[in-house]
Amino acid sequence: MGKFIFTVQGEGRGHLTQAISLSQIAQEAGHEVIGYAVGSTNNRKIPSFFTDYIGDKPLLQYDSPSLCYGNGKAVQVGKTALQVISKFKTYWKSASELGKFIEQNKPDGIINFYESITGLHQWRTGATIPCISIGHQYLLLNKHFQTIPEKKLDQFFLNLNTQITAIGSKKKLGLSFLPLENDTQRNIDVIPPLLRKEVKELKAISGKNWLAYLTHFRLAEDIMAWSKLNPDIQLDCFWDHPIRKEIYHYSDNLTFHPINAELYLEKMSHCAGLISTAGFESIAEAMYLAKPTMMVPVPNHIEQMINAFDASQSGAGLAANSFDLTLFKDYQKEHQTDYSTYQQWIQESSRLMDMHLRELIQPNPKKKSSWNSLFAKRIHWTFPKNNGGLSFPKA
Repeated sequence: MGKFIFTVQGEGRGHLTQAISLSQIAQEAGHEVIGYAVGSTNNRKIPSFFTDYIGDKPLLQYDSPSLCYGNGKAVQVGKTALQVISKFKTYWKSASELGKFIEQNKPDGIINFYESITGLHQWRTGATIPCISIGHQYLLLNKHFQTIPEKKLDQFFLNLNTQITAIGSKKKLGLSFLPLENDTQRNIDVIPPLLRKEVKELKAISGKNWLAYLTHFRLAEDIMAWSKLNPDIQLDCFWDHPIRKEIYHYSDNLTFHPINAELYLEKMSHCAGLISTAGFESIAEAMYLAKPTMMVPVPNHIEQMINAFDASQSGAGLAANSFDLTLFKDYQKEHQTDYSTYQQWIQESSRLMDMHLRELIQPNPKKKSSWNSLFAKRIHWTFPKNNGGLSFPKA
């Protein structure tokens, strides 16, 4: 059995939730998570649902790259990319801090949840500690994955960033809504979404309220406007607002909640459907509970655009380009999906992850590669191939 450190991208709740899920799986299999390292921007507070879960386990927080939204709702691709250059000294320091944390705790292996500083640390040290990188983003590198035809340049930079996060990793594990063939050439294995025990233990009930989860608070403006025109629909919305840290009753039929894992799951189990900004984890949880989903990617957020396409192809629900919730109201009348295949796929996660954790810490008889060779193998300078199209209903 092994001892592991988890390195986690702290933006949103998806990767943090996945880390909790794998912690539970690892513990049940006899492994131990001996520390957590979370990358965030501007010392952003780590959500309490994560810190409460890890308790007194060693925790390191450091500065790492994140998406830039500017003053609008859309992702600013150029500004996001430039921060890597402008703050490189800061990120180099973060990699040093992570290195010291790893040296102090002496893990058998590192499990990386799409944290870019981990790739930088592995580059600095020559990947002396075995590492696995986990995330839906790694599935996008799989040659068997169907992507969208739009925004080829954005997809190239997304995939490049994904490769950087995985520098020095022995293997990349791509989270997938449904089974897909492994890409052995690129050392990418496909695994099910990592759902927490709390999700699997929920009893889904068909309720009347709609549930919404927003990765950026400014997107709430559209939901506010729609709710005023549709007072018959009760909405609960979870967001990470910089000022409104308490429950905010916007109107009789719309209530905003700060991120709270337990309350969010409770309301999901009783909701009629989920409105999401196409984050992978929220969709995966809704599918397990057989809740139809409306997915509206954040403008210019290429990863969420691909998520929405992939999830809609997997039977999760409706992909749209705006928060015109009338589309969702009409869609729910005809939504029919058999979730049994997906739910069976989820049951494979514990077995597959235990196998990958064991393989990670097995001695490697092969001679270690030089750094130049390691870098060449990890970075594929290719544009994404299109194997499918994307069609969003217009508002």
